[in-house]
Amino acid sequence: MNPKTAVDVGKKALFPKLNPLLGYLDDLGERADLPTLRRLLEDLDVTREDLVSACLFEKDAYQRNLIKETPWYELVCLCWGSGQRTPIHDHEGSSCAFLVVEGVATETRFEHTPSGLIVAVETTVRNPGFICASSEADIHQVANTQPEGCDLITLHIYSPKLRQFNVYSMDTPTACDPNTVRCHADLKLSKPSSNGS
Repeated sequence: MNPKTAVDVGKKALFPKLNPLLGYLDDLGERADLPTLRRLLEDLDVTREDLVSACLFEKDAYQRNLIKETPWYELVCLCWGSGQRTPIHDHEGSSCAFLVVEGVATETRFEHTPSGLIVAVETTVRNPGFICASSEADIHQVANTQPEGCDLITLHIYSPKLRQFNVYSMDTPTACDPNTVRCHADLKLSKPSSNGS
């Protein structure tokens, strides 16, 4: 068994309810179709327990827990404590779809004004089961605005991998360097060894 196959088998064993989704994603040879991503997420019946090894939280910022990636996609479980949020951002170069697995997400959408500044145009509460599918030009911010002790878990697909995106401020008409994003870096998940390490 080659290393790639070994990793694939490990991910399927860790996350069996994701197998139909992973089957589609692993066959990609180009950018994923956004309506197909939405449909596949609608068909998922996953809970925190199904993603337990990917449900890792950090105190200071939301945590990106990488489940799997190829050149054509990345599948990430994001875990948010109370008061944690993304910066205002787009998905330049990628399609994005996410499922609210547990908790309540607050999504704020933004648009450019003639001045070049962005303004909030809609803020919506997203309950468990909600699916957001965004094209690369969509600008938004996602947050856990719930009280302390109310976790938020979301499952995100980016296709291709999210590497080029813009971060925005309400105070300036230009996007800034995405390397200033305040979240914890991807944590790559692997199957635990039998000795617990």
